[in-house]
Parts: sequence; C-alpha cells; structure tokens
Amino acid sequence: MTHSGFNRLAISASVFFLIAACVFCAGCTRDFSFPALSNTTHSRYAENDGTLSVYFFDVGQGDSSLVIFGNTTILIDAGEVDMGDRVVADLRRLNITKIDCVVVSHPHSDHIGGLVKVLDNFPVGQVLDSGIPHPSPLYEHFLQSVDQKRIPYRVAVQGQTIDLDPALRILVLSPPEKRFGDDLNTNSIVLRISYGTIDILFTGDAGSEAEDAMVTSGYPLDAEILKVGHHGSMYSTSKTFLNRVHPDIAIISVSSDNPYGHPHRQTLETLTAEGADIYRTDRDGTVRVQSDGVSYSVETEHGQGNIWTGMPVPQKTLIAPRNITIPMPTIALNLTVPDTVNLTFLEIPENVSPSLPPIVLPQIGNASFMQISATQFDAPGDDRTNLNGEWVRLTNRGDFPVLLSGWTLTDRTSSFSYRFPAVVAMPGTSVTIYTGSGMMNDSALFMGQTNPVWGNSGDIALLKDGNGNLIAQKSEGATA
Repeated sequence: MTHSGFNRLAISASVFFLIAACVFCAGCTRDFSFPALSNTTHSRYAENDGTLSVYFFDVGQGDSSLVIFGNTTILIDAGEVDMGDRVVADLRRLNITKIDCVVVSHPHSDHIGGLVKVLDNFPVGQVLDSGIPHPSPLYEHFLQSVDQKRIPYRVAVQGQTIDLDPALRILVLSPPEKRFGDDLNTNSIVLRISYGTIDILFTGDAGSEAEDAMVTSGYPLDAEILKVGHHGSMYSTSKTFLNRVHPDIAIISVSSDNPYGHPHRQTLETLTAEGADIYRTDRDGTVRVQSDGVSYSVETEHGQGNIWTGMPVPQKTLIAPRNITIPMPTIALNLTVPDTVNLTFLEIPENVSPSLPPIVLPQIGNASFMQISATQFDAPGDDRTNLNGEWVRLTNRGDFPVLLSGWTLTDRTSSFSYRFPAVVAMPGTSVTIYTGSGMMNDSALFMGQTNPVWGNSGDIALLKDGNGNLIAQKSEGATA
C-alpha cells in the first residue's frame, strides 16, 4: 500500500471509530450497522450478490463494457464491426431488453464497430459521444442510425453528470470543454461510476495528456476498479495518474495476438507496483465485477463459476442479525466504551431512509469546505409524481472528512427542514439529497417527503451545521 493510501485508510478508520463511539454513547445504536470486513488483500473485496454488475466483455482488440444496476443499463463501446454479433449475443444472454445509455468513448473502429448492430437490436434511451468530428464511413453510419432512430444525442464534457438512477453517481471526468486538439484517443470519454463507496473508472483510450489534465482538475479520481486506458499501452496509465486512482483491480481489454504488443510491459509493472490485481480479457475472457455498494467481487469467464447468470435482481437491504455482539476498542476521547455492545437492529422498509434521532455529534472536519455544488428545484414533468427530480447536491471541497450529523437543509421560507443522519462527506465526494424516498447510501440521501418542497419559479437552499450556523446557500431562478 502506498503512503497516501495508508493515510486515506487511517483517516477513514479514525472517523469510523470516532462516530461509532459517539453513536454508542448517545444510545443510538438501532439504526447504525457495520459492514462485514474481508481479510483478503484488498479490504473491500468480498463475495456478494450486489445490485451493481459490470461486465468487461471479451471483444478481442477492442473495448466493450456493460453496467447493470437494477433495471438501468449502460453500454460503453462495442468493439470492432465483427464483434457486433457477439456483443448482441452477450446482451441477450444477460436478458437485456433495452439500453438506457450508450457511451461512445471515441470513434475508433475498435470501440464503435459493433454499435450499429446494438442499435438495430435494442431500444436505446440516449447516446453520449465525445463529439470529435471523424470522417470515417463507420462513424458516419453510426451517427445516421442514431438520427434515424431519433435517439437523444449528447456530447460529453468534463463535470457533466448522467442522471439515470438516484443511487448511481455517473461523472464525466474528460474531455474538458476545451478539447485536446483533434486527437481521438486523448479526447476519449472518461467516466467515474460510483455506487455507495465503490467507484469504477472507465478511461477509453485516454493517454497521458488527458490523465495529467484530470489529475490537476480537482475532480475525484480514486477508484477501486480501473478499466485500464488504451488496452494497456505505455502511453496511458502514468504513475502520477495511477497514484491518484489507487485501484485495487485493473482490467485490460486486449487481444492475445494484437500487433501493438499490448499490454506493454511498462504498464504491467506500474500496475503491479501500485498493488493492483490485473485481469486481462485475452487470458480471463469476460470479467464481471459485482458490488453491493460497500464491497465488490470479481469473477471471470474462464474461472470457476458461471458469470452469465442473467440480469441481477435488485436485492433487499441486508439487515444485520439480531442481538449480535461486536467487539469495540477503547478510544482516547475521554469516553469509556464497553468491551462489547449488544446491538438490536430494526427491520427497515426498503423505500425509507433510516435516520438517527435528532442528536448533534461533535463536529469533525472543516465545515467551511462543504458547498452546495448543484441544485434542481424544478423536477422534470409533474413534481408530484417525480419527487426525486428535485434535489440538492453537496460537495466536500476540502482534504478531510466532514461529519454532517445534525446539519439541516431548508428552503428560503424554512417551511420544511431536513436533518442529516450520521453521515460522513469524504474529501472530493458529493452527496445528493432527494425530496422523495429511496435507499440511502453514501452518495444519496432522501427527505421522505410526499409533496414537492422546492419552488419551481425559484428558491434558495440553506445548509446549516448542528449549531444553526449557515455553512452554504445556493439560489436558483427568481426568488424575489
């Protein structure tokens, strides 16, 4: 583990035990649960049947990845033209019937070749493209198909978010608004998809110039799972970039007989030095990653077991067994914590976000770095039937975690007040607070309201800490 990786783990552990001590001493154990930790090399690795599945398809010397979350599907690239039928067949045996978003990382044939076949076989909700002009008949044919089928078309730009499910964070990390000239590889779409505390980075064929720009952009790059850039080329996956990503798992999409020598030895050595476990489609076949938002597991087509088990069914929230005993250390906070604590957990309906009683825990972290980074007060369509179309997003712009317990979020009239449970905003991460109901995780919180709360014609979101101090505010539309 790198020094910075150790520091990150130490900070998380310190915050965890501090919050745990405060919660136990306040007598609020009913809604507080602990993830099961693994004793494997990577602390987040654990066998699970999580609701998020990501398939890195074996399409030879090309790229194609499928993200499945409940009923939401995202397809990133589809290999060469001759791989189109294989991608369609793989989608069918996973019981895919529609694709919500097709992402075209860049218009090289080994990434877009099979997409026309996909468009001919599945309804597609939208297309996200890098938007770099490329006068190839293959790309022109693809764009014609998109136009003929009247599929909504968007051009990716850094900082953009793709809102397909409230529990998924999909962030465009590259290309920036001012493109890197006209180089297709460098201007590849780079996506960071997050579910709970698990992050997956898809880098297309982005090279070192794009990587350097992302490192200095200020956007979060850390990810447990990395789809290695440009098939393992030495001109991608720089040490500086990899230092920021800190991947546990690196997946290389590559053909065993490719004429480029991919993956290059330098890239493999850099990944190994970082401590990443390497999977390759030329050796492992299709690779599947599953996650429950807290841990992840990895299985391969050529390994034991069957990865083609159909589209995962959304799982119910796992409630810890009743009356379990968890050992707790004594923490130097002038508090005495019992050696063991007997916890009793309540069954929580899966459409309700659990919340702690209205206590204010000691402030942890610099509250001034918490910002209201985005809002959407006017939900698309009818607000009354799309309550989660209203939301406010908070971002921790600092270098240390911030405990939000007891903080409040109100509108300009203070006609309602949402009180935060004991959640921690980690550095560089965001959490979105939705008006309606849903499954709470570290990137999504839900007010549980049954009516809209934000003014469509304009409103002000006010964020206050547990002592009532105004931390941030953001207005949208006319508020006079």
